[in-house]
Amino acid sequence: MTAKKRILLVLRRMGMGGIEQATKTLAMALDQQGHDVHLLILKGPLPPLDEPGYQIHHYDVDRESRTGLGRLNHLADKAILSPLIKHSGFVWRGKRCSNEFKRWLKAQEEKCGPFDLILIRGQGAFENLWAFNDYRTWRVVEAVTGRFAYSAKGRWLTRTLYQDKQLLFVSRGVQEEVGAYLARQQVSIARTALLYNAVPVELIRKKALEPHSPNIASPYIVHVARLVPVKNQERLLKAYHIAINQGLDQDLVIIGDGSERRRLEDLTITLGLASRVHFLGQQENPYPWVKGAHALVLSSNFEGLGIVLLEALSLGVQCVACRVPGGIAEVLTGPQERLLAHPSEEGLAKKLLEAKHQPVMIEHQMIEVFEPKTIIAQLLELAPIVSEDAYAHPA
Repeated sequence: MTAKKRILLVLRRMGMGGIEQATKTLAMALDQQGHDVHLLILKGPLPPLDEPGYQIHHYDVDRESRTGLGRLNHLADKAILSPLIKHSGFVWRGKRCSNEFKRWLKAQEEKCGPFDLILIRGQGAFENLWAFNDYRTWRVVEAVTGRFAYSAKGRWLTRTLYQDKQLLFVSRGVQEEVGAYLARQQVSIARTALLYNAVPVELIRKKALEPHSPNIASPYIVHVARLVPVKNQERLLKAYHIAINQGLDQDLVIIGDGSERRRLEDLTITLGLASRVHFLGQQENPYPWVKGAHALVLSSNFEGLGIVLLEALSLGVQCVACRVPGGIAEVLTGPQERLLAHPSEEGLAKKLLEAKHQPVMIEHQMIEVFEPKTIIAQLLELAPIVSEDAYAHPA
């Protein structure tokens, strides 16, 4: 039996995005296996959460660091340094936030004992805690964060975020892209590892059985994502329009909200699809609609892993997605690879029609590598295997 570990997961904010949901999934799975799990939120209000077994902390390191000399540093940053050196705000903020985090961490460890592993997730948390660096800490990388120009200043900013850090990638695609970027910026990193996001299969299947409204008449296609440019729902709507004109007779259900919603609704009207496309907005539990769909479709320009694809597969729903940088091709393997589309309106339309006429049968082994028990076993192997003196310990 694996020895009990004390693990700290760090997020900048707690929202409805993929990073946040993946972190909660990991925290719950670790707790269920008997580990002592702590989740720290660095900023913003805490949304209502299910009663977790793990401990949740809220400590605004930015606000708390603005006292005494820290307040003078904050004012100097806002008035002089950030305006003088564009894009450098995180450098000055992160130094004082990291110092505040060290104080918080020391106090916590005096109460509960030392943490065996610390995972920092997301660009906001990276930037706030860039100056915190010790042998137990891994940055979980979902995409290229802080992509700066290939210049002397860009190299300095990139090194600030990544130099001598331990990086944990959520897919090989992300690992390759970030690795190429860092090599070009002449950044050296301490260690790298690959760890997929876990998918709580049984919980998803349970939630998929809950009542939901509105009920959409089958068959339909479902899309679940934030309505933001990188998800490229414009490509989806235009591809759907092409497929409709070529005989597709399934409605399209779009679950999610974001800055692009109004423009996408207007485009739906322009394309004459208003009666066929259903915008349901943000749904706390999208799984009943996913379970009832003939297929789930993603039109993104990039996906760190594409966890919504795994969720659909866990419900037995085939997936159509664009072959783009990131981890999608690592999720849609075997028979599902056939429904990877060229990232164009015509390419996506072709695969929507193929999913209708030649559907893929989903088998459980497609998602076994992403189940929590597998991911946790791999995560626990990352607990320090070097001596404390071999890596920088927090000052």
